[in-house]
Amino acid sequence: MKKFLNFAAATSFALSSAIAAYAQTPVPTASDVLVKYGEVEGWTVYANQTRGDCLIVRDFGLGSVQMGVTANKEVGYLGVFTKADLGLQNAAKSEVFVSIDGHLYAGVATATHGELKGGYSGGYILSDDPNFKRDLAKKYEMAVFPETKGAFVVDLKGTYKAMALGAKCLKH
Repeated sequence: MKKFLNFAAATSFALSSAIAAYAQTPVPTASDVLVKYGEVEGWTVYANQTRGDCLIVRDFGLGSVQMGVTANKEVGYLGVFTKADLGLQNAAKSEVFVSIDGHLYAGVATATHGELKGGYSGGYILSDDPNFKRDLAKKYEMAVFPETKGAFVVDLKGTYKAMALGAKCLKH
């Protein structure tokens, strides 16, 4: 827990810098038109006709994971959402953490419990860190909100192939 708290404190500056660099939310809104592009190993790739980009999505139990790139295609995002109560206060912003094979990554969770399509709450992580992308593509399990009451685990099987199909989608 101490390691987690130290990491949380150390990432605050980097996190606010990433948010400033990309103020608009990269995740699709409820009004975006998503068209299924393909499926691979439990992941679905969508072309977002509203924004002109693509994303990969995997639903599991009470949650969903989305990955894609920001409008300028230089920064990637990982969105993690759940229908479970995360203990977030509405309209508040707090940090969201994921652990991939022991490597912690941070982002922002906007408390929108029940306001996102399907009643999901959660947030996203923006990153241009090649290690983050590599971990998502090559590792097999991700813990979301580690060491909190809302923690859940996501199977990353097939992520590498889904990312490749998502990249192909972006070229069309």
